[in-house]
Amino acid sequence: MPAKLFENCAYPVREATVEAYAKVWERLSESGPFWSGRDRMAIIREARQSLNCDLCTRRLDALSPNAVEGDHETVTDLSTSAVDVIHRIRSDPARMSKSVFTSALANGLSDSEYVELIGIVATSVVIDTLHQGLGLAVPDTLTGSEKPPTGQESPDVVDDGAWVQLAPRDGQLNEIGIPRQANIVRAMGLVPAAIALFFTVMRQAYYINDLPISISRSQAEFIAARVSALNQCFY
Repeated sequence: MPAKLFENCAYPVREATVEAYAKVWERLSESGPFWSGRDRMAIIREARQSLNCDLCTRRLDALSPNAVEGDHETVTDLSTSAVDVIHRIRSDPARMSKSVFTSALANGLSDSEYVELIGIVATSVVIDTLHQGLGLAVPDTLTGSEKPPTGQESPDVVDDGAWVQLAPRDGQLNEIGIPRQANIVRAMGLVPAAIALFFTVMRQAYYINDLPISISRSQAEFIAARVSALNQCFY
């Protein structure tokens, strides 16, 4: 059964947005390169659970999240290392540190699994928060595929000083000499499918050019900057 999103919404939602989000929601239930569809749905449920997790709440209130020990309140059978990364990314992303990443790898998570996991969480957050902003319940998770991960061909990546390898720069510069290709695009280069998932929904949520709304580009950027500041998004 196709995913049903934005049902009974009191506000108009562009059909292109409804279609894109529903398509991505269904795609998330399918097995990806490094996680099965079942696990991808479990990752989304854990991301939501982090907002009600006592450990995450205490860490968020602490001067340093690493100063607070304990066990996460989980709702899935995902590994401990995966759950910790998911909960930290969703509940306190501004204080993610390399020690969390290296600990996850030491406990069995691969760098590619880590990147795809981030893509799944980030994509689900865009979908969830738009629903919540419209006064709607978040979409029900679907029955994820039990098929094993599909794997992928070796991506074109480079070591450019980040925690993981990145997609290479395309060499294009803008009018003031700054690379046109944003790092947010390069960041998930280890798993190109994760880039496609995230930007399919992101492009519907945030336009740079040809805004399909009755405000100017500068007004849209002002709103985006203000929301980013309130959310402590330092990117």
